[in-house]
Amino acid sequence: MTKVVLGIATCNRPQGLLRTLESIAQLDTRFPLEILVADNDASRQEGMAVVERIATQGYRWPIRAILVAERGIPRVRNALVAQALGHPDVTHVAMLDDDEAASPGWLDAMVGAALQWHADVVGGAVLREMDAPVPGWAAPHPLLQPKMRGKSGPVELVDSTANVLIAASALRAMGDAPFDERMALTGGSDKQLFSRMQRAGHRFAWSEDAVVTELIPASRVTQKWLLMRGYRIGMTDMMVERFHKGRLRALVGETPRILGGAASGALGALLTLDRGKRIQRLGRLYRAAGKVAGLAGFHYEEYRKVHGA
Repeated sequence: MTKVVLGIATCNRPQGLLRTLESIAQLDTRFPLEILVADNDASRQEGMAVVERIATQGYRWPIRAILVAERGIPRVRNALVAQALGHPDVTHVAMLDDDEAASPGWLDAMVGAALQWHADVVGGAVLREMDAPVPGWAAPHPLLQPKMRGKSGPVELVDSTANVLIAASALRAMGDAPFDERMALTGGSDKQLFSRMQRAGHRFAWSEDAVVTELIPASRVTQKWLLMRGYRIGMTDMMVERFHKGRLRALVGETPRILGGAASGALGALLTLDRGKRIQRLGRLYRAAGKVAGLAGFHYEEYRKVHGA
């Protein structure tokens, strides 16, 4: 029998967490579910307070919260995994972010994809909702577009825990702390884990019907944030490459792409007067610079700052 534990990491986003939990309460599902929230804010503990409040009000699912005092996304995810796998009958661990809301059919679509394609890891579609009007130049930016693949089915890799379902057996096979805590505030520990799973022979699938909606705050719809997100992605991609291949092999393999991205980004930005296109093209340059930083061992801790509420 399928038994899912849903893990939600949260930090300083009580409104977002409540939105997520309210959406989970509205699921149309035939599967038993338990909710586990990990609060990564030792001082304010707003996530703990949200869970305590809704639990006393008669929440639909069994729910509890734990406190992870030391900051860091992989630390929180490892705590969630350890707690979830403590359930002897758990078959799958799902994860959502605290700025996402699930559609009513989300859980059944995820489990259905796992069973249909015998997948150890299933990723799902992420729509975007803005909490304020978006400037015209920013609207077409790829980072603000829905994360979709066009169809459901087996895929080579799922690279994010922002809407994922993982077989408990696959998580157990990756050790006691599957998320690399050296990437505490950089991001990228989810992609590193899933690339390790891929190399270990685990199977991946995608469900276009397992839809969640991410709420994007206005603080992320800025030129600086969009460019620095590209930089961070380039950096963490190289951190993952270095983990698997070592610095020298990663450098040899990525140098042509780094040079190509830097050249096309810089030249492309100079050749347009359109602000939106210029920022997208500069994004290639920033991503290339991030790759250089990742190869050199520099860490940009994007997740030290929390966006949204």
